[in-house]
Amino acid sequence: MCALSLGIDTSNYTTSVALVDDSLKLLYQKGILLTVKPGERGLRQSDALFQHVGNLPKVLAAINLHDEIEVICCSKSPRPLADSYMPVFKAGESLAESLAFLLKKPLLKTSHQENHIRAAIYGSGEMLKDEAFIAVHFSGGTSEVLWVEKRESGYNCQILSQSLDLNAGQLIDRIGVQMGLAFPAGRELEKLATTAESSSQKIFSMSVIDGGFHFSGQENQAKLALQKGIPQSVIARQLFENIATTLVKVIERHKPGKKAAAVLFSGGVMSNEIIKKQIEVALKGLNLYFAPGDFSRDNAIGNALLGMEEILHQ
Repeated sequence: MCALSLGIDTSNYTTSVALVDDSLKLLYQKGILLTVKPGERGLRQSDALFQHVGNLPKVLAAINLHDEIEVICCSKSPRPLADSYMPVFKAGESLAESLAFLLKKPLLKTSHQENHIRAAIYGSGEMLKDEAFIAVHFSGGTSEVLWVEKRESGYNCQILSQSLDLNAGQLIDRIGVQMGLAFPAGRELEKLATTAESSSQKIFSMSVIDGGFHFSGQENQAKLALQKGIPQSVIARQLFENIATTLVKVIERHKPGKKAAAVLFSGGVMSNEIIKKQIEVALKGLNLYFAPGDFSRDNAIGNALLGMEEILHQ
């Protein structure tokens, strides 16, 4: 029988678990999106934590915890920093501690960001497993461009640039809710954008500076465009195009002087095909790796992989 690693992640909006074997083959993964009331633009941490507690038994229901689970790995924080903290991760961390104690198995604690990076590497064919690279993590909770180097356990992540206000996923969801779409609005807004007719009217501005970039002004720009009667599809299309343009400008600003010419994209926003295609055209001189949907959106696959690798390297 093979050894198994159980990964757990309780992020802002998804309860996730995953199981991999000692050949790093993904055997099982399941995620439950947290429920947001119609018209709301997000969840309070206390409400998200409560939903995670109710969801964890459901995502674990198909796993036989008496099988050969040799390690458990969970996200304890948003980023791999001592002062990084968010209450929602306590749900997964607490369960992981309890399971490790009951099963008498080792527990590895990592970060949501490292989990994302490892899952994206796996989903992209393991091409960046042992080299340094630029990583883009754009989601509802994070909008960062990082310089990533592998360490013995997990990753060193140096921020090259980051949002100085709203995250890209927050911006997308807020504009989607303005249009009457359900939260999270990314997928429906992308469908709407694909129906857009060409327009010469520029809706959004872009702000990229040395310290990072801004997205908050674009929420008001979308509201003004809606009031002017500009079609929702056109607003949605230009929104995604502007996010892509911002990201291209940031990457171009930081790629000189770096040895690696590879960029890894992860996070729910980076599963958007409009953004992806525009980046591929603009940055065609670089090696670009876009993780497929299940490996890009919130998941626990990276944690399961990191846990197993910790065991295998002992």
